[in-house]
Amino acid sequence: MQTVISSEQLTVVIGSFGAELHSIKDSGGTEYLWQADPSVWKRHAPVLFPFICNTGSGVYTVNGEQFRLANHGFARDNEFELVSSDKNKAGFVLKSSDETKKLYPYDFELHIGYSVSGNKITVSYKVKNPGSETIKFFIGGHPAFRVPVNGGESFEDYYVEYEKPETIVQELKDKKITVLDGGKTIPLSHELFANDVFMKNEPNSSWVALVNKNTGKKVKLHFDSSGCIAVWSSYFEDKEKTAKAEFVCLEPWSSVPVYLCGSEELTEMKNAVVLDAGKEYGFSYDIEIG
Repeated sequence: MQTVISSEQLTVVIGSFGAELHSIKDSGGTEYLWQADPSVWKRHAPVLFPFICNTGSGVYTVNGEQFRLANHGFARDNEFELVSSDKNKAGFVLKSSDETKKLYPYDFELHIGYSVSGNKITVSYKVKNPGSETIKFFIGGHPAFRVPVNGGESFEDYYVEYEKPETIVQELKDKKITVLDGGKTIPLSHELFANDVFMKNEPNSSWVALVNKNTGKKVKLHFDSSGCIAVWSSYFEDKEKTAKAEFVCLEPWSSVPVYLCGSEELTEMKNAVVLDAGKEYGFSYDIEIG
């Protein structure tokens, strides 16, 4: 099921499966969100919960009991209930069940909200703990934006811009790659993603943008700088397939991903969100068009 919300400047479509953004169009009909070509990457803007990425083995434990989660958790592959909707906002919820507890042994309610005003979309996540024990989790967004946006443009006509100077280093198994050294902009190329995602934990910036270097038009994502911001696109050995990856994801995360936590025991993962019984946790980001 799809739900449509709008302002005078934007029309936004959300699917109930995964509570995922499907479309962001301006008043002229220009589409800004990646349209999920399954031959390249089948998603638009998945919700990451209760993991961001995964452990190295794909297996984790809770107090020694073993579980297995798909990459980025299960929220993106479950049907959410639409609980509220009007012209410019909509709310969805996913609750724990016998099926989710086979993958993640805790009670939870995951509320996803979307609202649109002018040229800005606010995406809000709220995790509630209705159980009797403390839970731990990771949560984040993964919106994919079209690059290029318009015909006649190329991927290389764009760059990534941070609000403030950042130093970003990819730590790979056998080397370190400095993506940005005290600067604010990174020119886009498909080869930039040959080593997968690059990220900055607790950045100086509170926004990151995809900018057309010829027109100055941009898609800007505002986020909580106490977390982590990641940038990613698909890259393949097949250059023709890589050329079809005409999108870049700007990903606001609650923290660095699971595989950087130094443990496969969830209770020992130092970067996980800790939520006591009866409490709730909020996380949000804004997408600004133009």
